Amino acid sequence: MAGEILTLGRSELARLLRAIVREGDPWQAAGTAGLPFPRVVEGVQQLLRHGLLAFDGQRLHLTDRGQALARELGVQVAPEIRCAACGGTGVDLGFFAEVTRRYAELAQGRPEPLAAYDQGYQTIDSVMRRVALMVAQGDVEGKDIIVLGDDDLASLALALTGLPRSVVVIEIDRRLCDFIEQAARRAGLNITVYCRSLTERLPTELLGRFDTFLTDPTETEHGLLLFLEKGFMCLRKGEGHAGYFGITRIESNIGKWHVWQRELLSRHAITFTHILPDFSLYANWEDPDEQPIPDLPPFARPARTPWYRSTFFRVETLPEFQPPEDYVIEGGRELYEDEDAIDQVWRSPDVDMAITASVMTPAPTPFPTQLTLGRHIIAEFWKCRNREPLRGLKQVLEHAVRRAGATLLNMKIHRFVPDGFSALVLLAESHISLHAWPEYAYVAVDVFTCGEADPEVIVEVLKDYLQPEESAQITLERGLGPLMVLPALRVETETPSLRSSALPMGV
Repeated sequence: MAGEILTLGRSELARLLRAIVREGDPWQAAGTAGLPFPRVVEGVQQLLRHGLLAFDGQRLHLTDRGQALARELGVQVAPEIRCAACGGTGVDLGFFAEVTRRYAELAQGRPEPLAAYDQGYQTIDSVMRRVALMVAQGDVEGKDIIVLGDDDLASLALALTGLPRSVVVIEIDRRLCDFIEQAARRAGLNITVYCRSLTERLPTELLGRFDTFLTDPTETEHGLLLFLEKGFMCLRKGEGHAGYFGITRIESNIGKWHVWQRELLSRHAITFTHILPDFSLYANWEDPDEQPIPDLPPFARPARTPWYRSTFFRVETLPEFQPPEDYVIEGGRELYEDEDAIDQVWRSPDVDMAITASVMTPAPTPFPTQLTLGRHIIAEFWKCRNREPLRGLKQVLEHAVRRAGATLLNMKIHRFVPDGFSALVLLAESHISLHAWPEYAYVAVDVFTCGEADPEVIVEVLKDYLQPEESAQITLERGLGPLMVLPALRVETETPSLRSSALPMGV
């Protein structure tokens, strides 16, 4: 029977049916199914069409055929275990009651969210629970905090605690910038606001000076990584600094989660300390008279209660952490919308207008169309003048690894008889290999690193040590996309002081 539903896989169907049976309300089912909203809509359409699902004007119900499908898929509904008092977050806001009251007052009259900027703000309690968690983790008191995108007005809540040393906001929406600045002045809060797009370079005074960042990124691959990379650029180097961010399953499929988690861990010396599902609940943003999806009855009317949820993440930097280099990218719809976006099936009227506004002007350096997982340098060293390379090779390789910011795991150097050697260095970030032909005064060098480690540094250290008169190299961008070679093969030639034929590489 499941084969009749052509476009949803068995696991997706099982997730959707489980949410429908548990919740009944179509919007709450969409919020808890763990599927992108367009897939939920597609699934509900097909279940209704095939007579597996019925809608009574308020709630969804499985028909007899739908119940048979649920049994076929092994759908079982787990008992409700969420705490009613804390919404399943485990955070008690009693200590922050006065801050919550003042925050709710300051937030009154806030600008309405724009779908074009992927805006939507959390409930008062959700914002305060985030703040409470950050305080409990020691990431607020006496800390410099930056908020990248602040439609939640989290900067006000953080400053109201009286605990941070400073709070800085970067926000693209001029309406929000003005609102935060005015609210901060009224309340006497120390908040600095930069009204600018994250597609631009950050002001230099913000780079590497913060203890904590907080952001809710857009959930396309490029947008998500842009927000998080900008957050990491703002953190101080070294250990013990924290990044917080919220990401949904409603607009981000599980495969995308895998990609960005792998990408962050390969690029940065960080670890995930908290992954808190359904931690944040968002206020309904639609007009009561709006028809989100008019031709699909379960979603033809707006939700009566908040349904849009996100998972809250905390990452912490390790001793080797270095903030990445800043960059600019092209701004456009691809940062805000992909196949998982709600606007694929529910388009708000402001999307097309605002997405092409002047604040989205293209920047000069485009973001790569692939996710680069590492750089791989293949180098040729000819006419090497170091006649005894094995004498200090181990120490030179160790030095090169340290200089590049890489982590040495193991090293093996093998000497061949009568001449030659091979050296293999295993790194946490990948590897280094050298293969020498003394009879030709030639060494083949291969350096592959991911994350923060710089393979160019390793190649330069080896070049200084082996002293080739001529060299050439190519750099391969390795990752989730077509293989890229940057730059083209280049040859460097030095004027030799002695003929290379007279100086074979000795071992």
